[in-house]
Amino acid sequence: MRIPHLLLPAALLLALPAHALLTRADRDDAEYLELATRYTSYVDLKVPDGGGVLVAGRWVLTAAHMAVVVQEKKGHRLRIGSADYEVTRIFIHPEWKKGGPNDIALLLLGKDVRGVDPTPVYRAKDEGGKGVVIVGSGYNGRIGEKPWGKERWDRKVRAAINTVDRLSPLTLGVKIKAGDEASDLQGAAAPGDSGGPAYLQTDEGLFVAGIGYATDDTNANGIVGDPGDWEIYARVSAFADWIEKVMYQVAREEAEALLGEK
Repeated sequence: MRIPHLLLPAALLLALPAHALLTRADRDDAEYLELATRYTSYVDLKVPDGGGVLVAGRWVLTAAHMAVVVQEKKGHRLRIGSADYEVTRIFIHPEWKKGGPNDIALLLLGKDVRGVDPTPVYRAKDEGGKGVVIVGSGYNGRIGEKPWGKERWDRKVRAAINTVDRLSPLTLGVKIKAGDEASDLQGAAAPGDSGGPAYLQTDEGLFVAGIGYATDDTNANGIVGDPGDWEIYARVSAFADWIEKVMYQVAREEAEALLGEK
């Protein structure tokens, strides 16, 4: 996937596509790999990169700009669990514009996924200050390094623990921290996994709270995921009604089609 650089004059920040995971230099990479095994609803889009998350039996939630890439590949299939599933329809948020917010989309699969439990979307508005687990499978390296080059892409799924530090009506902001401020398994975005989820664990269970789509290079040094930078996620709770509406409309269309066949 081409990695565009978009300057945001109002904020004087460099927005880069939010992708895979950089890890702490003082932590064993095996810890990030092991953590990822607990989040089986993560989906590698492989177009050739990009991520998403299974949120219902036939539905994958991802970033709109990644859905556009999937859309270009007719009959694209996703490997979820131990089987392949064809993407049959794509729903991009109607207010999304390239480089802007509302960067969220749904992929409809041809049949229900077997053997993998979906993770439902988060609807509450209390994400601020909560811990989230981000997951990705693109370029890998260490926080503060430039993760350029195919040698930094082993396609292994990694997970990291961060905190929601900033809220806006449509986004969640995760600040990459330095030193003692960082979580024990902090991670940062890097090229290769736009659309990946931010999971939120609650007393009611596991939910999808965010979909990654950009990094603000606050330091303006060209290093994605440097301490002080901000990772930006589409705030899933803000789009929960739209997600539910799309799913309902498709279910209704399919039910009406079945009735028409009888």
